[in-house]
Amino acid sequence: MDAISMDVRILQSIPTPVADALIAKGCRQAAGVLARPEALKEVLAQHHVTPLEQRAEAMLKQCHQEVTQPAAWRRADSALSLLRKSQARRPRATLPCRGLDQLLGNALCGGGALLEVCGLPGSGKTQFCLQLCAAVQIPLDPNARLAEAVFVDTEGSFVPERYLQMCEALLAERRPHLDPPAAAKQLETVMRQLHVCRAYDATELYATIKQLPSFLKGRPLVGAIVVDSIAFSFRHELMENTAQRFFVPADRGFHVFRCLEAEVLADLAASLRQLGAHHELLAVVTNHMTTRFGEDQSWLAPALGESWAHQPSCQLRLEKTDWASPGLGRATLTKSVLKANNSCAYRILPAGLRDEDFGSARPQGPPSHGCCGAWSS
Repeated sequence: MDAISMDVRILQSIPTPVADALIAKGCRQAAGVLARPEALKEVLAQHHVTPLEQRAEAMLKQCHQEVTQPAAWRRADSALSLLRKSQARRPRATLPCRGLDQLLGNALCGGGALLEVCGLPGSGKTQFCLQLCAAVQIPLDPNARLAEAVFVDTEGSFVPERYLQMCEALLAERRPHLDPPAAAKQLETVMRQLHVCRAYDATELYATIKQLPSFLKGRPLVGAIVVDSIAFSFRHELMENTAQRFFVPADRGFHVFRCLEAEVLADLAASLRQLGAHHELLAVVTNHMTTRFGEDQSWLAPALGESWAHQPSCQLRLEKTDWASPGLGRATLTKSVLKANNSCAYRILPAGLRDEDFGSARPQGPPSHGCCGAWSS
């Protein structure tokens, strides 16, 4: 296939929403984009991209490089080289819950995979995300450097006191040799190096993720990006308001809005996977559950529909197993190349997520927070 005739949707230089809008204007191939630069500017203006002229010029330049260097499209990694890269990749986190750590396996190595954590309210999705960030920031090796993480909060569910509690417990487990002043200093460093971004709607969520590449420049210690949750902004905003934010005319109806929602979600997933691949970090999102109906039955399934279901590389479903036993649950790997349908039990304790028998093997009370007194604002 001639490079100049390639579909705009497979060009790396053209983002998916922009490519779809260009197709609507009749620019289906790379040649059309290069021949009609004004169409690209119109599309970028519709998406409120600034600075318009500079972004359009840069995108056209990248597009021209793609079609004039067709050798780049003939490059491919061998299966052997990919296997060696996978075997050489080390996990970015070791969870203190051994069952979950073994269950997820390679999903904790990062490198371009997208992990989705879903479950009903109260199943422990946010607790898992907080524990994952703490495990990324506080490596199992006591001599390793404290890392950083990014937590994108769309629900207002991030509670700093709870994260402090988890980090203090994990520091005590993994670095018990520290005296109180040193532990307090490291705990303060961990809290400072978790970057919490509050996104109040779908527009802010989209903008936050799109700005992460520039944020990650010069921050090699970032080991995880967590979005809690990907579904909240899209499920709980009024259709009219969201449609207007994403420039959908009101008279085009709900079907058009749903199609655009799927495109935006696919673009966000692609951005997270790309960040994971480029920076060798974990990309994790949480999702809600919804009820689906068949002819004579109903069942629970992750929200956001079939289009979104193809985006995560790995899906972990959390559920409570015993309502009479607070904190006890089961995690099932419902989507995975290697370990699909495997499961393990977990327990949510004041110290964080631990194995089911952790409490009986070693009783845990709430952390004393004694090392926090030396903190300064």
